[in-house]
Amino acid sequence: MWQRLQEYVLSMNEQVIPKVLTTLLIFIAAVIITRILRVFLSRWYTQLIGELEKKRSADISSIETKFLITRRILSVGIYFFAFILFLLQFEAMRNIGTGLLASAGIAGVVIGMAAQNSLSNIIAGISISFAQPVRLNDAVIFEDDFGWIEEISLMNTIIRTWDNRRIIVPNDVLSKKVIQNWTIKDPSLLGVVMLYVDYTCDVDMIRKWVKEIVHESAFSTAEKVAAVQVVDFTEKSMVIRILGKGANAPVTWDLRCEIREKLIKKFKEAGLPLPRLRVDSGGYTPAGIFDKKKEAA
Repeated sequence: MWQRLQEYVLSMNEQVIPKVLTTLLIFIAAVIITRILRVFLSRWYTQLIGELEKKRSADISSIETKFLITRRILSVGIYFFAFILFLLQFEAMRNIGTGLLASAGIAGVVIGMAAQNSLSNIIAGISISFAQPVRLNDAVIFEDDFGWIEEISLMNTIIRTWDNRRIIVPNDVLSKKVIQNWTIKDPSLLGVVMLYVDYTCDVDMIRKWVKEIVHESAFSTAEKVAAVQVVDFTEKSMVIRILGKGANAPVTWDLRCEIREKLIKKFKEAGLPLPRLRVDSGGYTPAGIFDKKKEAA
């Protein structure tokens, strides 16, 4: 009895210990290969970014997005291959491992049946990273929320809003929605200030003030764009549109606020009137109409 028990324990050790060691080796090899790959990609990325430092930041964001997605895809592939090698050790699961390794089509069907949404998000994430409708640090408007692209992963994209909220958008949803990208080509923006003034105001004087404000402003670009146009007449006022240009969305917002604040100050100093409601009855009062009828008679 004791001898049989010893023989059983020895046989179990001969079967279990090699498989445990093999599993550890597979896991360690996967970790080492992943680390080596990350170091290699990081060095390549650092070298490439160094060459692009003097170029536009949009190019750097483009490379950074591709680098992150590529690194994650390769890491997932390495661990997936290690998992297949782990399955091949056991006879009961060897058929599964062989099938996964031999037929990528069957693996795709199995994974797709298990997680259709996840697979569609991954495919959309890969598409976004290479087609690049959005990139890291791009200023965007998504469903009436303004923010910046903070992270693009295989499953979702994180948008950091101007008030520091986080909008987590599945990549599948993002690929199907219309999204405004304010920095995809040129981050600078034209800011619009609408001004409603009385008809007695001197437009040339307002134009002169706007040019002075824009030229002195730290928020304006080197072009010093300062356009003033009368774009509409209403029953109460003239409508003046003022244009200024900032380096990006937040700076343009600050420029618009500065133009408003300083124009209000100049209006007060010059004593220019605010819009007034005028009612000129003329000869159309009831009494006037009665007098005209009486004269005609």
